[in-house]
Amino acid sequence: MITQYVKHNKNFITHPAPDISIRDIKFIDNGTICVDVADVSGVVYDATGNLCDASITHRFGGHMHISKFKTTHNFIDETVVFAGGGYIFSHFGHFLLEGLGRLYPALGAKYKNVKFVFVVGRKTKSLPAFVMKFLYGLGIGPDRIILINNTTRFRGVYVPPQGAVITQYISPIMNKVFDKIARNMGNEKIKTYDKIYLSRGKMNDGRTFGEKSIEKIFAKNGYKIIYPETLPLSHQITLARNCKYMAGTAGTALHLALFMRAHGTVIQIKRNSLLGDSAEIQNDICVARKLNFTYIDGSIERVPSTHFTAQPQILGITPELEQFFADNKFKFTARNVAPDTAAMAAYETHLHKYIKHQRYKKIVKPIARFISIFGITKYRRQRIREFITHILHAD
Repeated sequence: MITQYVKHNKNFITHPAPDISIRDIKFIDNGTICVDVADVSGVVYDATGNLCDASITHRFGGHMHISKFKTTHNFIDETVVFAGGGYIFSHFGHFLLEGLGRLYPALGAKYKNVKFVFVVGRKTKSLPAFVMKFLYGLGIGPDRIILINNTTRFRGVYVPPQGAVITQYISPIMNKVFDKIARNMGNEKIKTYDKIYLSRGKMNDGRTFGEKSIEKIFAKNGYKIIYPETLPLSHQITLARNCKYMAGTAGTALHLALFMRAHGTVIQIKRNSLLGDSAEIQNDICVARKLNFTYIDGSIERVPSTHFTAQPQILGITPELEQFFADNKFKFTARNVAPDTAAMAAYETHLHKYIKHQRYKKIVKPIARFISIFGITKYRRQRIREFITHILHAD
């Protein structure tokens, strides 16, 4: 069930999720994983150069780059599982939503000892620590991981169709993946709570202001304030697995709802004022996990922003939040809902710096693009642009 406290109600579209199973995994004898190093992605071809469609990584309404088939001298004499492209594995939220999507073979006894191949960037020597912990939760140890950044042929490649496509669907089989991780990683002997609020208050990234006022009201009404980035991953999963209500502002932390039990409630506070936000993604999570979803306007920013931005944002006690509090019989005082002038001042300072930096980037980026044309390959051109913008502090 969706409950909305927003100026303009969203029309949430639920895409039908394919009922994928382990039986749908394709096997490509003498398969080649062709890598695109610029896009950090890969696809699988058979020995005669036919593309395995199941290996294409779909995202939003499209897909990642499809590398052309090419022969290679790189050969690993192993039968492996194709686990997907690499950049997805560097971001916590996107790993949960996308990176886990080809790992469900770990649920089947047939694949108990099979290694998983991850496509990574050229400078990547290992997967992030949080990814390794999730893999361990699925029973995939370091000895079962192969990282490649060049086109490589294998004795055989198992290709699992994507179990989840961001903003499109999360297949039922993924619930078994989330449940297995929760069972293996969500049993820490810590105090748990029926109601938790996941705060961004200790991120110190200069991007979100004004949340403290909202936190105080939730805390006053029985919610435990949690700062996820200060806790071990196993503690985060344990808290999520045992709560009935999970509240917080839009973002990665609320994706921990993937480890909640069915029939709980997720309360997402929108922290930007433009229509573009992550509500559709959170709704997909709630649909897949059979959770109630409450969606509330919380932005009081002066310069409108979308969700996916580095622009500073500020939250406050909006009329929509007050209505939510009233409907749910929250206790609060006039002082609790008074404007936070200190937060607004900090927001204005950071916003001014951000706007100034954006003007600077508009000057530097065309220069970087022009110089990058001297790069021989797509990858080299990309690296030149990144190098120039970095040394000129325009990234």
